[in-house]
This record gives sequence, C-alpha cells and structure tokens, in this order.
Amino acid sequence: MNHLTILRRIIEVLKKGEVFILTTHKDPDGDGIGSMLALAEALRQSGKIPHLLLEEPVPSPFDLLKGAGEIRQDVDEGTSPSAVFILDCADELRLGGLRERLTNIKPWINIDHHETNTGFGDINLIEPKASSTGEIVHDLIREADLPLNKNIAENLFAAIQTDTGSFRYENTTSKALRIAADMVDLGVNPWQVTQKVMDGHDLARLRLLKSALETIELHHGGKIATLVLTRDIFEESGAGKLDSEHFVDFARFIRGVEIAALIRQTGDARFKFSLRSNNRVNVAQLASVFGGGGHERAAGFDCEGDLGSLKESFIKEAVRFLNGKC
Repeated sequence: MNHLTILRRIIEVLKKGEVFILTTHKDPDGDGIGSMLALAEALRQSGKIPHLLLEEPVPSPFDLLKGAGEIRQDVDEGTSPSAVFILDCADELRLGGLRERLTNIKPWINIDHHETNTGFGDINLIEPKASSTGEIVHDLIREADLPLNKNIAENLFAAIQTDTGSFRYENTTSKALRIAADMVDLGVNPWQVTQKVMDGHDLARLRLLKSALETIELHHGGKIATLVLTRDIFEESGAGKLDSEHFVDFARFIRGVEIAALIRQTGDARFKFSLRSNNRVNVAQLASVFGGGGHERAAGFDCEGDLGSLKESFIKEAVRFLNGKC
C-alpha cells in the first residue's frame, strides 16, 4: 500500500471519529512530544477531542512546549476513543506500561520515521526517509486540511529541529528546511524555540556533561568512542536522565571516530546504549544485533548485565561492522 493510500485511510479515520488518544514512546524526545502536541491542537481546532497520554509526566525541557500542560497519565473513565495515534514509536514495547492499557482500543495508527519500525499498528504510516515524525504529521495536517496556526507550527518546528540536531544532522533534507521555513512564515521564532528545547541548560546538566566527558574512551584505533554515565554520576550532578540528551554527539565529533556510544545506567544492572555514526556504519543494524533499532546514523538498545562485559560485547560487534563483516 503506497504512502498516499495510507494517508487517505488515516484521514478517513479522522473524519469519522470524534475522540482520539495520542501518545508516543517512553522517555519521549522533542519529536515525539512535538508531533503529539501539533496533531492534538490541529484536531482540537477542527472540533475533535484529543486526549494526550504519556506513561510519565512530560520531561523537561519539553514541558515548555505549547500545550504540554494538556498531557496526562490517565484517560477519564467513560472515554470512548475512535482510534489511538502512536507517534515516533518504532516498536510497541517502547510504549512501556501504556501498551497493555491501550490494547483494547482500536485501531492503532502508527506514524513513524524509524527504518526499524515493526509495523505494529492496524494502520502504519512509516516514512524512513522523513527527517522526523514531525515532518510526517505536517504532511498529514496539510493533506487532511486541518487547521495550522502558530502554536501548531511551533510544535512542528520543535519536532523537526530536535530530530535534525538544529538542522545539522544527515537527516536534514530540503523538505525539512522548507517546512521549517513555512513554520517561520506562520510566526514561529526559531531562537525562542531553540532556547526552550535545545539550549536552555541548567547547571546540573553542565556538571553531568563534565563528568561524561571525563569517561571518554577510544577503541579500535580511534574509530569507536564511548562515554559512560552511571547512576552515581547522575546523583552527584543532580541531573535527570534526559539531561544527557545529545551527549553522545561529543564522542561522535572527535576526529577519526566513526561509531560513538553513550552508555547510560537505567537500573541495577540495566543500561541503555545510544549510538551514532558519521559516514558509513548503519547503527540501526548494529543496534538490532542487541534487540534495538533506530535510524542509519542514530539508534539505540537496552540491555542487562555487567557493564564491563556489555561494553566489551558492544565494541566487538562494532569492530565487526567497521570491518564490513556484518
């Protein structure tokens, strides 16, 4: 089924329905939350009733986005949704505890741009070449002839900006830039959005960054770089888990590095590996070896075990990819 046909199926669901649940993956980023908020406001402005749902409260700094205060952790009893929109979520397991709570509400409409998306929805709009889920939501809003005001535009801009690294990453396309320019024409102030979601750091984040940089190690002749953030480091800095967003880029930007990994402790013996590559290694494929996924240049996976052993196993596999033996 081609893109336009799927898009029209989703528009038909929107036309027939009145009440919708919108959600994104656990530990949400700017693309997931910005896409949720933009689509919700467009639906609200067209007379529909959106319910925005996350497993946990909106993390900083995304709680500063327009409409973030409408996001809840529960849906009112008696609500009868026409559909569930799941945005920027490559696998239903990434819904966390919401997965079971939403399982009896159909259809699930899965809108995403991860190449490793499992197609878990009843309707799947997956565009791996899109810069962001925000870009796909923009297309949906336009195609469905939904309202697009300044607040919607700001959230779409934030979604695209955060997933393209302020329009610097390889997924920055001419289309992404054109959409961003259109959003500016609608009144979005890029500097103000940047201050909200990209550059408004507190001291705890900078302390965390200092500690992270002190853990940088180079492997395989300087082609692999790792950083490690343990729970002790988080506690000492006073920072939260989302304060480490984009830290992996500091390892990736080291000259000669092809694969960068930020290893963040998430439990007693649980760790999250955030991966980036510069030119030739598809880290989505590398992450899939460990049960994860993502994009060609940005991916990740969760794992459990001893940090030293996990790190050694990852480096061994990364070397295999670098040597073209994957």
